[in-house]
Amino acid sequence: MDKIATFHMENYKVKPDIICQVPGVCTLMGAFSDFCKGYSITGTGTLGLRISISKRDDDSVRIYNATRNDKKQFTFSQIKYRKEDKWANFIKGAISILLEQNILPLQGLDITIKGALLFCDNLTISVAITAGMISALNSEFNLNLDKSAIIRLTYAAITKFANLNCRFRDIVTLMNAEEGKVFCFDLQTMNYALHDFTFSDDIYCLVVDPNVPPQILREEIEEKRQDAHECCKKLSASLPNEYKLRTYPIKELKSHIISGLSEHERRTCEYVITETKAAERGMKALESGDAVNFAKQLSSIYFGMRDVFEITCPEVDWLIKRASEIDGIYGASLVSNGATGSIFLVLDKKGEEEYMGVLNEYKRIFDFNPEFRRFTPGSNIKVIKN
Repeated sequence: MDKIATFHMENYKVKPDIICQVPGVCTLMGAFSDFCKGYSITGTGTLGLRISISKRDDDSVRIYNATRNDKKQFTFSQIKYRKEDKWANFIKGAISILLEQNILPLQGLDITIKGALLFCDNLTISVAITAGMISALNSEFNLNLDKSAIIRLTYAAITKFANLNCRFRDIVTLMNAEEGKVFCFDLQTMNYALHDFTFSDDIYCLVVDPNVPPQILREEIEEKRQDAHECCKKLSASLPNEYKLRTYPIKELKSHIISGLSEHERRTCEYVITETKAAERGMKALESGDAVNFAKQLSSIYFGMRDVFEITCPEVDWLIKRASEIDGIYGASLVSNGATGSIFLVLDKKGEEEYMGVLNEYKRIFDFNPEFRRFTPGSNIKVIKN
């Protein structure tokens, strides 16, 4: 917390009034389940960002991105979306939606943001910055917004002001997360249950970041998301009334009973439905504390992503293949946390020790320096009076 306060003081010559700590959201299973209203498992992780705010005496808003050493400025009469403003549009959107609701006073602000999450994709950054800003402004101006109001306003700011698609479940996760617990979402109803994320004393999880260049996978995954959305919409419109997309039998999809779908569309829908079924089985494994079955479902998602969905990256594929060869590593997959190529491992101490040798070999072969950390679900957005 002290670092962002120092940056704020150095840049604006005043101490921040409040500091907001925003975690990142990690989707362990069901990253594409939005498109079939299926199931997903989410939690908050160690990647995050911080936002500090102090008031000004005019109507100017100044923003300093301490991570990217970038500065933006606007006034309340000039709040409009500008493509070149990138991350700053999410701060504008948060302020704009509160002004639109007539609940934010027209008082200038000095804002500093900092954190590793600012290197992540737009899907992740948009939710983190917008929800963090609305939470920070809620505290700074005593707006008395409850969590449900912040969730609603965050979604509106992203989808209306920035005109971006937004995963509603990510906002819910950010606002309601509890340490040591993950969310099990039914995206058809948006109901969720919180489950302890523990298996046994000797089995735990690691997140490995291969540190490949962001463009290697980021653009491909974003294209796949857009494509999956369109393919699932087309299949859903063709289904008999007795079926929901998430429960449509894969064998019938493969047997070409539904006419008018290309082979590409069939395979895309096959992956989305298979992934959400794996997420549902993963939820049941969590409920029973079955680490081996949870890891099995995790691995099945990766194999589908690679073989059916055709999302591949040599570095990631190599790391996951090597993990599958080690006793003591029960499963591995790509996970959606906004970073590029993050790998989630379920393993024991023996498996971790052997995998450290794999990471050293990876560094030598690919010349990328991997990082790893223990995954323990974190808490929600926190606002601290400075």
